[in-house]
Amino acid sequence: MLMSSYSGSPLHPLYALAKELEARGLGVSVDTSVSVVDAFLPGPEAADPARRYARTSSFQRAVLRPDPISAHPWWWLLWPGERFKTESAEPELTRLLPVEDTADVARRMRNILILDSTE
Repeated sequence: MLMSSYSGSPLHPLYALAKELEARGLGVSVDTSVSVVDAFLPGPEAADPARRYARTSSFQRAVLRPDPISAHPWWWLLWPGERFKTESAEPELTRLLPVEDTADVARRMRNILILDSTE
């Protein structure tokens, strides 16, 4: 059985998503300072963060932010690209699902990574 490397509260949404992603066989990185979870396919690039983030299709980032209307927390996807690596401007995010739908967010992130890896 795969043991999670995250010891934070299982009720904390970032760690809950990290555990869901790990359960689907993905590598995970959590940054609580900016409320993001990065998922990546396991492999030689995964061990070295510089190599992992060098190819934009090798990771997918989920960001936890409030909905601008209701203020309820939602998962947003950040689509990595050159702009993400070169600018300090606020990134463009795509609203995905409410914070409660962690399992579906993990499933979608895994599917995105698998599809990107086959291209």
